Amino acid sequence: MNASLSQPVDARKNKPGDQVTAKTTEATKSEGKVVIPRGTKLIGHVTECKQRSKEEKESALGIVFDKAILKNGEEIPLNVTIRALAAAQTAASSSIGSDDLSAGGGTVGSARGSGGGALGGVRSTAGAATGTATNTTANAGGIAGGAVNSAANAAGATRGAIGGLNAAGQLTSNSQGVFGLEGLNLTSAASNSTQGSLITSTSKNVHLDSGTQLLLISQAQASTQSPK
Repeated sequence: MNASLSQPVDARKNKPGDQVTAKTTEATKSEGKVVIPRGTKLIGHVTECKQRSKEEKESALGIVFDKAILKNGEEIPLNVTIRALAAAQTAASSSIGSDDLSAGGGTVGSARGSGGGALGGVRSTAGAATGTATNTTANAGGIAGGAVNSAANAAGATRGAIGGLNAAGQLTSNSQGVFGLEGLNLTSAASNSTQGSLITSTSKNVHLDSGTQLLLISQAQASTQSPK
């Protein structure tokens, strides 16, 4: 289940019991049928909150998701763990290409002949820069997705992380670990559903921005995939 946080969660500001909300970014299917549509609200809570200090070298933030609320108001109990984390798509893509394209647009407005050439050059450059990494068509979504993909996979992936992001900039179903969030580590406690998933850091206080990507899997699946 792919989802993204609806509001920030911070080890310095939150406390155990605080609500955590997210929304699904892809439909979740079971036996070929959609059981949780895209855009469904997920409700959870903070299970552990520890600030980093002189006495405490590690910051920790525990999160568990309790239920999904469908658009018709129906509630579906959840028993999931966070298998992977990645930086928000907008954070990684907003600085890629958008300034160049808007600047190119302005040039077109003031001098159509040369502006068109300038814009074309910017697009060609942007396409060349991302084409090798993404292998997608050079539309705006493909370029942005490729930029997110390469940025998140290249920087901030924790040691032992598996998988990464696809061309659309979303975590793949086999991903495990942290991507694009420097200094954070993730422990998926498959055997402890009350604690949920634990995000830790020994270099800073744990903070997850709104839009942070989550890959959620069922506790049963997590147990079967964990090392014996």
